[in-house]
Amino acid sequence: MIYWDSSAVVASILNEKTGKDVDKFVASIPESRFYTAIITPLEIESALQRKLREKSISAKGADTGRVTAAEFRKAAFLVAAEHNVLDAALHLQKIYGLRPADAVQLASARVGTENPSKVHFLCLDSKLNEAAKREGFHVPF
Repeated sequence: MIYWDSSAVVASILNEKTGKDVDKFVASIPESRFYTAIITPLEIESALQRKLREKSISAKGADTGRVTAAEFRKAAFLVAAEHNVLDAALHLQKIYGLRPADAVQLASARVGTENPSKVHFLCLDSKLNEAAKREGFHVPF
């Protein structure tokens, strides 16, 4: 199984260099089921808006990214932000000092599986990756 953090999704949909590395990794494994946090679509849109303001992507690039993000959202299992996710996020934030959204991402990944060692945690944030490793996930980046 694959867990997608928003950083990996954004890099992939915008065809950034690191996104190409993520895409190569995903293509190299037979697993096709994937999941993500309910907040990931919001984080993707936020990243697209930021990149537009910074002028690092065009309006057309943002629109293309939104179409790809919508396809991703339809295909992904979204882990709902229920009390168990919030409780886990509060705990993980205290342990690892994560930003709130990162704590929700890791909590969603944790709640979405009984066995983290069988999940590829796709993320491009080093602090979140370190926390995911410590929680038992396979972290390729």
